[in-house]
Amino acid sequence: MNHRNDEDICRELELETGKIDGTWRPILGSVLLSLATVLCFIAAISGTELGDLQLMSNMSRAYSLMGALILAVLAVILLRQPREARDPQWQPDQPGLRFDSVILYTRTGCHLCHQALDTLLLHSEFLTAISEVDIDTDPELVERFGKSVPVVVIDGRERFRGQVNVLLLRRLIDATVPHAPPQ
Repeated sequence: MNHRNDEDICRELELETGKIDGTWRPILGSVLLSLATVLCFIAAISGTELGDLQLMSNMSRAYSLMGALILAVLAVILLRQPREARDPQWQPDQPGLRFDSVILYTRTGCHLCHQALDTLLLHSEFLTAISEVDIDTDPELVERFGKSVPVVVIDGRERFRGQVNVLLLRRLIDATVPHAPPQ
């Protein structure tokens, strides 16, 4: 089995696709989304009057809301997953099952856990059976993971925590040699 660390796989993918973005996209996207929220808040409270003084005219409020909308759209574009990760027709170079074990650590009421399971199930034809473990049933697991779920462990190695990166999962599937079919 081909064992490489996540950073190597991610860097190789960036080099192959020509998209070496680093961490600036999510940081800038988060900042723009925060600014959009602040602008909306200012526009919302600015319609109030303090005695004879109105804090902002209606036209200024409209411009603030328009600016907030533009910032929010730009933030969503920056925070969105790359096109390669959204391709529903994706197939690895070689068909077949990979990995000996896939464990998804979850907890009750965790929406990210449901998203992680959905992502793994979308790729189930390439993964062995997915074992779902509710950490709330075991105090040791609660202590180990706390609120940092979902956690995906593939072949004994923690691969994802908090969210499954579809692009990295696909790259991991592609980089792993499939099991030989039973004879």
